[in-house]
Amino acid sequence: MSNKLAKPQTNDIIIDDGSKVYNIKNKRGEILGKFTFRPSDTNIVNRYEEVVDFFNSFKIPEDTDQAIKVAEKEMKDKMSYLIGGDAGEAFFSIMGPFSALASGELFVENVLGAVANVIERELSVRTKRVQRRMNKYVAKYHK
Repeated sequence: MSNKLAKPQTNDIIIDDGSKVYNIKNKRGEILGKFTFRPSDTNIVNRYEEVVDFFNSFKIPEDTDQAIKVAEKEMKDKMSYLIGGDAGEAFFSIMGPFSALASGELFVENVLGAVANVIERELSVRTKRVQRRMNKYVAKYHK
């Protein structure tokens, strides 16, 4: 008897984790990188609020000659926590977090704002989809 037709057995469980791949582009449309993100994760709002609170109260430590490196690592860690991925590789391989942009904004602020826009857009779209589905099921009770 031949085993050529036998399919390999796996113990994999395949789920939809809501992840999407986002290209990171500059204003000229050039792709600078990409990252995988789960913007509709209901915990993302809490993580976002934690990260914003962190940034609002953040001060660069003055008691070390490595203060900027320590602060940059903290920024990368917080952004990684927010996106559930490696923000250092995704964003901060492009520019350092404290790089000043022409607008006067720091690069890390620009990144946080861009990620916030993705979260807001995705949650809004998904909330509307859920509402439409729910309306389909509860419409008969509204008569």
